[in-house]
Amino acid sequence: MFDANTARINGVERAAVPRLFLAAGLFCAVMIGYLAFFNAAVGIGFMTAVMLLTLIVVYPVVLVPAMVVLSVVIEKALTPLSITVGGRELLNFVGVVNLCLVGATMLYTATGQMQPFRSLITRPFAIYLAVVLASLLYSVEPMMTVKSFVRISAGFCVYLLITQFVTEKRQIDRIFHILVFASAIPITVGLYQIVFRNHFVLSRDLRIPGTFRNGMSYAMYLAIMLPYIFGQVAFSRGKPLKRGFFLAVFLAGLINLVYSATRIGLGVFALAMIVYAMLANPRKLLPAILVLLFLSVIVFFPYFAASFGGYLKTDLRTYMSNDVSWDMRSSDYITASSLHIRVFVWRQMLRALVATNVLLGAGSGTWFENIDLKTVGFRLASHSDYMEVLFGTGLVGLSVYLLFRIKQLLLLVRFAKSGAEHAVRATVLYPCLATHVACLGMSITEVWQSYSGIYWLSWIACGISESYYRWYCSPQDDAPPVEMQEK
Repeated sequence: MFDANTARINGVERAAVPRLFLAAGLFCAVMIGYLAFFNAAVGIGFMTAVMLLTLIVVYPVVLVPAMVVLSVVIEKALTPLSITVGGRELLNFVGVVNLCLVGATMLYTATGQMQPFRSLITRPFAIYLAVVLASLLYSVEPMMTVKSFVRISAGFCVYLLITQFVTEKRQIDRIFHILVFASAIPITVGLYQIVFRNHFVLSRDLRIPGTFRNGMSYAMYLAIMLPYIFGQVAFSRGKPLKRGFFLAVFLAGLINLVYSATRIGLGVFALAMIVYAMLANPRKLLPAILVLLFLSVIVFFPYFAASFGGYLKTDLRTYMSNDVSWDMRSSDYITASSLHIRVFVWRQMLRALVATNVLLGAGSGTWFENIDLKTVGFRLASHSDYMEVLFGTGLVGLSVYLLFRIKQLLLLVRFAKSGAEHAVRATVLYPCLATHVACLGMSITEVWQSYSGIYWLSWIACGISESYYRWYCSPQDDAPPVEMQEK
């Protein structure tokens, strides 16, 4: 909690109220009185918000379950609620949530409740975050860079909330259970969409989005979450009824993944499950996973043939062409256009970067819906996290970002090799490592970090893994966790 500053009042030693909260309390009292005078409803609403803020300040751990559940609905529920100026979106409610997370983290740090650099991933990420913030100085669109900085920081703030405040094993178990149980929400919605919206039709034009922004985002979520759900079936010590529930969720999730009709989601899931099997039980589980994936390819061969066959039919001159009008006219649109458009946009980004600043970039978050409109003439995402980082922060930023990701991966390897009990390693630490390996591959051809729900999920998983690692590898007493040694 807060530092116990003490003051002697009437000869009795009592805890002093920090001046920061005295000032904040007086300010809120004045605001409530002012608002209540003009509008009682607004005043009551503001007072309720202050009470909730006070609860969060006093008991910050209550934020964590809310953030975990919010990660599966944030894209669909909050993104449409936005503030526009001149027909252009200035801020949506996802941005408001991100700002609140950053503000809460700054408050916890200022009052001594949080010590960010005690979390193991903070140092390498802080260097990258500093580069993103520095890109504001030479950004071609400063406001977009500010929004990018807040979005990038928010996921990290969720990670800090978990690693700083969720320290007891019972707490960690509950947060992880909330994470896996919450996956039933979008999967159930996805089944409804398959039956009543798609009418069981499998089509790229009818991708089911679940509770996410679109089918692409939902497919990435499933690719990351399904290994965790599989772990609950194969390695959890739960009762048969609980394991049967997760088996049903896992099978339903596989159906949802197929109907999301995205090749990147299927590829990431396959890679994650192969890595997971190699970590958990390479002799027994790996052959079973490979056989399952092979049978899946056989069953859905017509779809895979139509999806990937066009890559071999399209010649090199087409990929290097600046003409994108052929995409909508081509009979191979579903197969060839996605790769062609990626090569096209990467070439355009490199040209714009060379014309701006190769070393430092054009400012984080300035490509989509800004430079793309000026250079290409229409909205066109970068389709690569690495290219997004390179364009925004240049070669310097990309180098720092890669160092951060390598350090993160090495930490996840350390977690997986730690002295945690096998059930925790098999259900949490192995899937976390496997899905992050797959996500690093996915970053080549997709910007999964631009989707708030997926970005938060990656940080939540890292936070839970680190909390388990710290609990198992630290002395179990009243002392705060210290820097761990690998067992």
